Amino acid sequence: MDTDNVALDFLNTRTYVNGRATDLLSTPEELREWLVGVGLHAHGIDVEASPPAARLLFDEARRLRDGILTAVEAHGRCETVPPRVLYALNRVLEASRSTVQLVHDGERLTLVEVGTAPDSLAALSPIALAAATLLTEADRRRIRQCGSQRGVLWFLDTSKNGRRRWCSMATCGNRAKAARHYQKQKAAN
Repeated sequence: MDTDNVALDFLNTRTYVNGRATDLLSTPEELREWLVGVGLHAHGIDVEASPPAARLLFDEARRLRDGILTAVEAHGRCETVPPRVLYALNRVLEASRSTVQLVHDGERLTLVEVGTAPDSLAALSPIALAAATLLTEADRRRIRQCGSQRGVLWFLDTSKNGRRRWCSMATCGNRAKAARHYQKQKAAN
């Protein structure tokens, strides 16, 4: 599912397939394929040339995904994002040539530019930047999890009235409507 935000797409690599919880990034190879699939350069992930380096970057990517999830959940509850999560996001943000850090500025999060040298985490920095931008610019009430019974997918509600409930009307929304219709028909009989 394309949410128009690579950080939310990254969160959505944990999903349900055929009714079972599935992690679409269970190997360094799958991470590399996902990065290429969303249009990010997968430099730093040469699985065959350096399996240990690819595994380290893969582990960093999974930690980043967990940190983004914690940050989005805390942000949505109007809670302070834990310092360990800010550290994890900032570590990846620092890996880019155009580096920013996510900091608390009173009651809100802001992005501050800093300069550092690039490193192997640079492949993940667009994801961290998308998460930081989401946390600082999007209306926290519009960052939502799908309202379906298997609601693990995240989306940014950009609808005019701000009442979107499903990650996709074509799938989850239609299933919910069909289930309600079935229940009404069953109750009427």
